[in-house]
Amino acid sequence: MSSCIFLRTMRAFFRKSCNLEHQGSYIASLNIVSNTLHIGPAIQIMTKPKEQQVIIIGAGIAGLKAASTLYANGIKNCLVIEARDRIGGRLLTVKGYKGDKYDLGAGWHHDTLMNPLFLEEAEAMKKDSKKRFVFEDSQFIYIDDQRGRIDHDPDMSLEFVDAEIDKFTGLEFYQSLDVKDCSFYHIILKYLLQRRDFLTDDQIKFSAQIARYLELWHGASWDKLSAKDTYFDHQGRNALVTNFDSVVNRIGDTFPKDWIRLNTEVKAIERDGKNVLIKLSSGEEYICQYTIVTIPQSVLQLSLQLPDESNTKGRIDFKPPLNPQIQEAFKKIHFGGLGKVVFEFDKCTWSNESSRIFTLAHSQENFVEDVRKAETWEGLIDNLKTPSSQLFENCWDFPLLFINLAKSIGRPTLIMLMQSPLSNYIESIGNDKQKVYEFFQPVLDKVMTTLQSNKVINGLSANPTEAETNSPILKNLLVTNWNNDPYSRGAYSACFAGDDALEMIIAMSNGQDSRIRFAGEHTIMDGAGAVHGSWESGRREGEYILEHLKDH
Repeated sequence: MSSCIFLRTMRAFFRKSCNLEHQGSYIASLNIVSNTLHIGPAIQIMTKPKEQQVIIIGAGIAGLKAASTLYANGIKNCLVIEARDRIGGRLLTVKGYKGDKYDLGAGWHHDTLMNPLFLEEAEAMKKDSKKRFVFEDSQFIYIDDQRGRIDHDPDMSLEFVDAEIDKFTGLEFYQSLDVKDCSFYHIILKYLLQRRDFLTDDQIKFSAQIARYLELWHGASWDKLSAKDTYFDHQGRNALVTNFDSVVNRIGDTFPKDWIRLNTEVKAIERDGKNVLIKLSSGEEYICQYTIVTIPQSVLQLSLQLPDESNTKGRIDFKPPLNPQIQEAFKKIHFGGLGKVVFEFDKCTWSNESSRIFTLAHSQENFVEDVRKAETWEGLIDNLKTPSSQLFENCWDFPLLFINLAKSIGRPTLIMLMQSPLSNYIESIGNDKQKVYEFFQPVLDKVMTTLQSNKVINGLSANPTEAETNSPILKNLLVTNWNNDPYSRGAYSACFAGDDALEMIIAMSNGQDSRIRFAGEHTIMDGAGAVHGSWESGRREGEYILEHLKDH
């Protein structure tokens, strides 16, 4: 039956059955939207969902690696669904004012002694001779607002004190598993209190602020972070990637392009017998044998909430709901908000002694005196209170890390790393470059003058005078947007005081069930929070599906 005859027949049926008197009182319409025939307001004739063997949700590094693994082992029927208009997820390479590339997402290969993605990139570099990464082996430069450089000062030996804080924290928690976790801020106070007789005033003042460097690893402030899980062992040196778009594209080229569908939101995942039903925001439906969900932990968590205006984008409704093990795990994990600001200059006028420059936050007033006078740890905590930096009035209220690309790759650029809550604020004003520059101008000028340069000249909106041409001219700045992006809602997983990341890792690696699986940086132990961990989890889940397909 043709569609025209079908429509006429159905219209006649409705007019007769509804006893309509006027031809215009009912207008039947045929809307072919996705897999549903809508005939009038009363009847829907469902068409069969499209079939796929495997559906991967998210085209970040985990999703891409999973697809690559499946294709390399003979899978020909797979779809990778991505809500954004690009692949890569939290790997994002953008261009600056002269076309230079910068990674606004992840920027390093970590743990290079045991990082399989790094080794894969090293082999690729041998074949095409393209420089894909550089090692950053520089010693830190520490800069205080008042004292200037304080690194490698023989009178303070802050590097040794910092190492001792690390060891103290490890002994505190791992000699006995019964020790209750606390915030990183509080464990620093405990160390200073117990060891104050062996520390100078300068060591008490500055070592506390140097320890806050770890905020720039986890993307959260020290009063939030878990003391137990803030320090960690590094398995090798760190390699700065130049740039991650080459990694994303290389892996994306290892399976068919038509496997990827961009600009497509998944709204629901339902078990359908032995299969999985995937529902899209467009109304389309797919049915598959297996699905791998690679969306960030922060977005996956929205599935535990009732839908509202704040969580509509990215939220996936699971039927049945996420299992009890996963729901419990979400109670013991958080998400960090690491962000970046890229400062592009016309030329390098500063010292290239180091690629890593750390600026210390201001200490609380009377901090040293309070440590000296405290009678108990609890009393010291109560007296100092938790430092508040929510007003965002002074850039020196926050520790900041500058990556000196002039040292690393010969480019007159500083990449600044910042943590939540500062990153939330800066990203909220990120479109106003002038305002961002004005906020960080004091610390930028201090970095420049400490490194034997003139202060920064603002070239964002005006041309400098001839007398200023020997100064570094700021030509452009770029700001991340991970905290505001509805498909990331932050940077990566982080442990706050009392959290236990292991519960999330176990729950995620077990999956929702045998057919609905999870991958991403929050689902794996080795490489948690890092690109290679996410990559490895994608391979893990691809291999899981291949193994189970053999058994069936």
